[in-house]
Amino acid sequence: MKNSSKLIILLLTLPVFFIGYHVCTSSPSDSEEEKRTQTIGTLTELEARTIAEQTCIKGGGAVSNPSYNSVTKTWWYDANLNATREGCNPACVVSEISKTAEINWRCTGLQESN
Repeated sequence: MKNSSKLIILLLTLPVFFIGYHVCTSSPSDSEEEKRTQTIGTLTELEARTIAEQTCIKGGGAVSNPSYNSVTKTWWYDANLNATREGCNPACVVSEISKTAEINWRCTGLQESN
């Protein structure tokens, strides 16, 4: 009886020990600032955002929702532009290689011809 009590106590305390160990040894998640200055290729997200804002945004627009395409080595930002095209969802695409940006209109659907 005495041994089984010790075994039960041991079995109940082991998960608590492992959870506590994991919490103490895990690193905190990256802050938003750390994510923006992270380098994935040779261009940080913050550098790419600066290029996007200087090139694609005119008169009060904004870029958001950054994503990196490692195949094309480009940063993509949703672009909230003052000028829009029907059926399009513009993105500002920043090339890591040339460090230039351009608008990709990402248009979908059929256009009616007159």
